[in-house]
Amino acid sequence: MNHHYCPLCYAEIPIGSVTCPVCARDIEGWERETPYYDRLIWALRNPHSEVRMGAILSLANQGRADAAGPLADCAIQYPVDVVQGMAVLDAMERLPASPEKREALEKLSHHPAHAVRILAAEKLADLS
Repeated sequence: MNHHYCPLCYAEIPIGSVTCPVCARDIEGWERETPYYDRLIWALRNPHSEVRMGAILSLANQGRADAAGPLADCAIQYPVDVVQGMAVLDAMERLPASPEKREALEKLSHHPAHAVRILAAEKLADLS
C-alpha cells in the first residue's frame, strides 16, 4: 500500500486522505487556504531532507526578508545536515539586506558545523 505524509503533523497516511487520521486536520482545506509562502515555511520542519531542501530553494526564489529567521531555524534544527545548512546560507544570499537577515546570520555564526559557522560569519561581515 502506498502512503504519503500529512503536511501538518508529518504522520504517514494513506494516499487520498482528506483528513489526517493522526492530527484530524483537514489536509485539503489547509493546502487550499494556506498561502504558498506559509506552506514553504511550514515545510522547513518536514522530517524529510528532500522536502526541506525544496522549501529552502523555493524560499530563496521568493526573496522575502522575513524568510531569513525560519531558514536559520531550519539549519539549527538539523545541525548534522551540513549540505542543508550551506543551502540555507546560499538562499539567504538571495534575500534582501534586513535586520532579519542580520539576526539569522548571527544565529548561524554559532552553528555546530564548522563550515556553516565560517560561511555565516563571512556573510555577516559582508553585510557591514
